[in-house]
Amino acid sequence: MSRRLVKLLFVSLVLAGCVVAGGLVWIKQWAELKIVVPTDAVVDYKAGTGLSALARQLAAAGIVSSPELFSIWVRSTGNYKHYQAGAYRFSNSIAPLDVANAMLKGDVYAPVVLQIAVPEGFRMRDVTTRLAANGVGHIVEISNLCRDKAFLKALHVEAASLEGYLYPATYSFQKMPTPQQALEAMVKSFWQHLPRDYESRVKALGLTLNQAVIFASLIELETRTDEEKPLISEVIWRRLKAGMALGIDAALIYGIADYHGDLTWANLADAKNPYNTRIHRGLPPSPIGSPDVKSLEAVLIPSNFGYYYYVLIAGETRHHFSKSLAEHNLHVKKLVNAPKRDKIAKDRP
Repeated sequence: MSRRLVKLLFVSLVLAGCVVAGGLVWIKQWAELKIVVPTDAVVDYKAGTGLSALARQLAAAGIVSSPELFSIWVRSTGNYKHYQAGAYRFSNSIAPLDVANAMLKGDVYAPVVLQIAVPEGFRMRDVTTRLAANGVGHIVEISNLCRDKAFLKALHVEAASLEGYLYPATYSFQKMPTPQQALEAMVKSFWQHLPRDYESRVKALGLTLNQAVIFASLIELETRTDEEKPLISEVIWRRLKAGMALGIDAALIYGIADYHGDLTWANLADAKNPYNTRIHRGLPPSPIGSPDVKSLEAVLIPSNFGYYYYVLIAGETRHHFSKSLAEHNLHVKKLVNAPKRDKIAKDRP
């Protein structure tokens, strides 16, 4: 072979390499280019589907702009054999690279069959009622499970029931849960939201974890605003340390089985109600609802203004905080003399 021919062949190979390299760079850029998917698109990718067939499915759904380019690009990556079968949903703006990553990781789409909302302050009986109303077991079964010692132990809950440990959040399920699965999800969320080193930190303050959850539930039920939570915490701490009755009517109400919206003098004087914190000193026997993370944190970080009292401000959801009983009584009088519609804030769940 002549030297000239060898040189010509070499130049041709170099040019071909440049073209291939340039093409790979271009197609990589294409794979990173997002397009808008007009509506949620679902593609059911079955095991054994060929790359060309998948590319056509994606293009037909408007997820990729070119089935040919998608096929070429995927072949260049060598990852197709690792794509996982299943249904995939794509929406908004998405690039071929996003599609490939989802299918490599197996981020399959499973439609939500049930959503259960647990608002802040919700009681255990409210949760059991809501679960039963949505077809998650019978209310008696769920209620019994919430007090089942073996179940509580499995969830690492050292208390008489799950009251206070069903974390307030919205729970989505891709298949209908059993009562155990629904409750497990809520308690798991509680542990996930518990502030770091919480048990050791409350222990340093003289509380067990369960006592801290009781404390936090009182805070949760007494105020709707995060800004007031450290203030409520301060009042509870000061009254506990002074040996004063807490006087928290949310706790008293929790202990009334047939409460219908109005506290009577008989309710206030009922010493048989263990949750009557006007009479019984110290924390009530159990949490009175589900506290959120802000209420749990407020147990650790009370304010320090010298407050011992608080009362609702007429017509508002905020409270007036006082250092002395005389000041407190003045604001109680204002509330008592206010129009009836302004005396009571909108009920908590």
